[in-house]
Amino acid sequence: MGAIARLIEATPRYAALLRSQYWRLEKLESYREQHLERTLRAAANIPFYAERLGTVPHAGDLPRLPVLKRSDVEPLSLSVRSLYPCGTRFVEGRSSGTSGVAVRLLFDSSHQRGRNAARTRYLRVNGWNPLGRNVWFVGARLLAEPDPDYQTEVELIRRFSSFGVKFLPTSMPFSEQVEILARLRSAFVYAFPSGIDGILRALEETGQSLPSLRRVLCGGEVVDDSLREFARKRLGLDLRDNYGSAEACLAFQCPKGSYHVNAEHVLIEVVDEAGHEAAPGEMGKVLVTTLENYLMPLVRYEIGDYAIAARGGCACGRTLPLLGRVLGREMNLFRRSDGSLTSSWPAVGILRRGPELKFFQIVQKAIGHICVRYVADRPLAAESESRIQAKFRDYLGEQTAVAFEQVAEIGRAPSGKFMVTVSQVPR
Repeated sequence: MGAIARLIEATPRYAALLRSQYWRLEKLESYREQHLERTLRAAANIPFYAERLGTVPHAGDLPRLPVLKRSDVEPLSLSVRSLYPCGTRFVEGRSSGTSGVAVRLLFDSSHQRGRNAARTRYLRVNGWNPLGRNVWFVGARLLAEPDPDYQTEVELIRRFSSFGVKFLPTSMPFSEQVEILARLRSAFVYAFPSGIDGILRALEETGQSLPSLRRVLCGGEVVDDSLREFARKRLGLDLRDNYGSAEACLAFQCPKGSYHVNAEHVLIEVVDEAGHEAAPGEMGKVLVTTLENYLMPLVRYEIGDYAIAARGGCACGRTLPLLGRVLGREMNLFRRSDGSLTSSWPAVGILRRGPELKFFQIVQKAIGHICVRYVADRPLAAESESRIQAKFRDYLGEQTAVAFEQVAEIGRAPSGKFMVTVSQVPR
């Protein structure tokens, strides 16, 4: 099926999402419960889940069901395949493997329609116009020969390319990215947050501006507050983030700044280390249950991310559940001396405020030991190093040692993603 045909196919689902995002809470919960019940029935028909769950569970049983680990996904996929004749073709996906563990997934048409509709809702809610002057920066492998591991992403590129969206690789030097945005008088840009950071730094170095730019959209990496401030300073625009994954389209940021869960598409739990529901404002693991993939449902899947739990409503009027903030994977978080996890993003803000660095990565080598790897025209001055060390100690403790390493470049993952913070501390 062609890209335009797939877009038309998803249109009724998208139109339904525009209504359901404002439903009364009771109606939304009833809808989610019905789809969760259907999901659990579909799961019970798969040998992997039948052995794991026993009798067919009900929606109210969800918090007591076992967590699905990343290592469980491959046997789950094989179990699904065992139900179909050999040689059956499936719509497949593969996680980026940025964390070092990639998983293969199977999707049915209902999941794909829901995913495409949810992604379109995020874009349109934030003023995106597919017919405007669009530039999207994506991983180079998605622009090469069609890769069966990334069918979903390649289909997205084909679909939007048919509207004239220009796709370019993230590997392109940021100075060239700025030149292209300026030459095309781009109104919309979509990129990884680290790519937005690079574009902003290139603008600051050259003194250029992008007066035609109307929206800055991003996804695939964590957006920290210092980057949002940087975008407002250089562009006068707010970043609008999409929390997606290979598994599903999870949440989106609205113009009021809140993260809304795509509750018609997925159910998200934020749980503490003991597996209990995290209280509002607390950090916890993200568990995902898909609500529209009846071929290979994911039930309480530990996707590997941490987020801040949230409750309540949003000033935009949408009744969809909220996430407080997405913090990234465990390997992106730091550990304190007592072994507890803490957000690494305040540390990013410490470095982003310094104009000397073109690019940087913060690596926690061990508890109390931080290494700042950076790209710059010259080594950091002694006073700059002392200032950074003092701020890191204020944040992570007086015993924190900070080392500095100037490098020629800092590589990205094959997907084009960049990890600005990395913890090498064993779990």
